[in-house]
Amino acid sequence: MMKVLSSLSVLLLSGCATVSMVSKQAIVETEIAAEQSALRDSADAFKTSAETQGWVSESRGLADFANILFGGASEQTDRAPASYSDKIGAGDEDVDAVFQTIETDARQAATSLTELDVLAGELLLSGEVSRADVISFESALVVAQKSYRSFSEAAGIAGGRGNTGLTGAELALAQLASSIDEARLSADQLASAYADDTPAQTASS
Repeated sequence: MMKVLSSLSVLLLSGCATVSMVSKQAIVETEIAAEQSALRDSADAFKTSAETQGWVSESRGLADFANILFGGASEQTDRAPASYSDKIGAGDEDVDAVFQTIETDARQAATSLTELDVLAGELLLSGEVSRADVISFESALVVAQKSYRSFSEAAGIAGGRGNTGLTGAELALAQLASSIDEARLSADQLASAYADDTPAQTASS
């Protein structure tokens, strides 16, 4: 019995020792990893939202390739997806309603991109930028630029029929353009930070 109790005591003591030996550095690394995941998750969410709401065409990628490869290229691959302008009826719906939709979508895109840019700034301050972070952020930036072109195209089509509500849409587009410019700077900084850190990682490995 004494032997069993002694063994249990050793296990309990070793367990306590393991907990007490968790370093502050390990906690910091965990927090940094969470920040990185937050950036990538938010970037993916932004891209998914843009596709779901029709700001950009949904990328079918491998699905289309598989259909063609196995002789299944049918109406899905032959028919181009509806553009944002078509989706909101830029050419035939009420002009004021069209511009209000463009304004709402452009402001939402600008707000989401700004929030993503904040996460990029926090990651830059942490000094731990991974290749996956850079790729995710740059991909989201590309989607934002495509969204801006979609909104602008729709505004141009609607503008050919009237200008009621145009001012609000133009202001929202300007806000999105500003957000894109700021995100572009952050993308350059993320890429530079990763490039600067890569030689050190290689030397230490």
